[in-house]
Amino acid sequence: MKIATEDFGRIEVTDVPLPDHLRDVTATYTFSGKVFVLYRTDEHPRSEDWYHAAVLNDDGTDFTNIFSGPIPEHPKANGIRHMPFADNRRVLLGDYVLECSPDIDTCTRAELVAVEYPWGLEQDPMTSHHWSEIIVSADNEHIAWTILRNDMGAAVALGHLTRAHDRYIIEDPVVISSTERFAADPGREGCVVPLPIRGGEVKQFVRGGTAISSAGGKNAFLTDSVVQDLTTDEVVRVTRTPGYDETTIFSPDERLGLVMTSRASQRTDPAVLGLVPRPHGILSGMDLAWIVYQYAVSGVRSFREGNIGPVLIDIERSMSEPGYQGVALNDPDESWVYVSPMSWHPSGRKAMWPEMLRGSERPGVYRQIRVRVAHLVDHEPSAPVPVRPTPLAVPYGMAGEAAERVLRGPAEHLRAGRIAGQHSGHLDFESQPGNFSEGLAASVTTTYVDYSDDGRTFYNGWERTLSSFAAESVYAADLDVTGDESGEMSLRATWSSLRDGTRLLFGPAEDGLPKSHGFARYGGQVLKVEDLAE
Repeated sequence: MKIATEDFGRIEVTDVPLPDHLRDVTATYTFSGKVFVLYRTDEHPRSEDWYHAAVLNDDGTDFTNIFSGPIPEHPKANGIRHMPFADNRRVLLGDYVLECSPDIDTCTRAELVAVEYPWGLEQDPMTSHHWSEIIVSADNEHIAWTILRNDMGAAVALGHLTRAHDRYIIEDPVVISSTERFAADPGREGCVVPLPIRGGEVKQFVRGGTAISSAGGKNAFLTDSVVQDLTTDEVVRVTRTPGYDETTIFSPDERLGLVMTSRASQRTDPAVLGLVPRPHGILSGMDLAWIVYQYAVSGVRSFREGNIGPVLIDIERSMSEPGYQGVALNDPDESWVYVSPMSWHPSGRKAMWPEMLRGSERPGVYRQIRVRVAHLVDHEPSAPVPVRPTPLAVPYGMAGEAAERVLRGPAEHLRAGRIAGQHSGHLDFESQPGNFSEGLAASVTTTYVDYSDDGRTFYNGWERTLSSFAAESVYAADLDVTGDESGEMSLRATWSSLRDGTRLLFGPAEDGLPKSHGFARYGGQVLKVEDLAE
């Protein structure tokens, strides 16, 4: 596939040729530019947890096996991942480190060494996943990981990965995600101000190792890719489209990025929910993030026509230009769907990702996978960002008993309050927590009364979210935006349960209207819920 672009020049997208006996392949570039592949074969059933690892060039040559053996999956792990170390001798697999001697490229001896996570996470009944994502720092000494809890909450931790006699341990661990969502407003009695939201699925160490790219949020209703600094309180929004943007993997010079996103998938992009910008929109959108993920990502991978990228972006433009789209790299026929991970060649001129044939993931059957490479033929990268030590003295980090209190949860957050507009008016919010293991729904209602931060744009109306894994989830809004920027939302979107595929439902509701209907209007654009009908 050849793509001609104004921003990036010519782009050529090709497959990495792989031997026919490989099954369920995942692949990533190493720091030397080789391709590391983890795969299975028909020789061993899935139940044996038997894996093979190999390295090759991205033109398919010099395929060399470096490891074969069982990699037992822990009950609370999110599968087996692979994150190469910058030293090119090790690969972090989640609960293990694969040590290669003398290095990954020329490995003649590979050893699987266990990783022991702190705080007794695997034994904690409140923990649903002791890790759902893992990343390793450029200084080869630190890892960060996302922890999921049964109360539908998440926490992110950072620690020093140390080689002990027979295992790796994580020393000096700190929790680096938010614990409080609000603080008292010092200028308005009885009101609160939202605090920065940190945490979410960690994706990559950036800024030389002093910040983390993650799936999170700042002001938008739907999930965005953000960068969370480890030396200051800064959280920066990387993506600014109204749809679902989750992962950004930065190039070595951090000028470009690959984004996992719904933006190039017209039939499944939930942009109607995010088209109208709302002050503190994440208050209502946070509890809907799981539902939108199941709809726009999991559903697309399993049965729903559409794509989730990847999209190539200019990082600076993406951060500064609302609605910036970048260049979609997915195959136009959309039969193949992106799956993790995305990675960059150390030259900064090539990027790689696997794709799965939609619907090929079935019980007892290996997925059909191909590995894609985008070659930026005309791009001239800058020098890679220099490596810096990853700090553990994070300004907002929590260690010791404070960290354990957060992880043992459930967290007690302010469930109702008022946020005053910086110019006039206010918004009121009220929420109730959910519980994944007990099937309890979460809800949040936000009401806007002449809310304005700048004195030029005013918000009136309401939006409401009811999110559940076991039953239907509903988002509804009746909102008017007036002034210099005008818009409106008059819609309801209802999704079936996770068990039923998280489908948008259009049959009649109790009020006689369709369960999903309506529109959003802003900036000269109108989006309709009905356009997402399957």
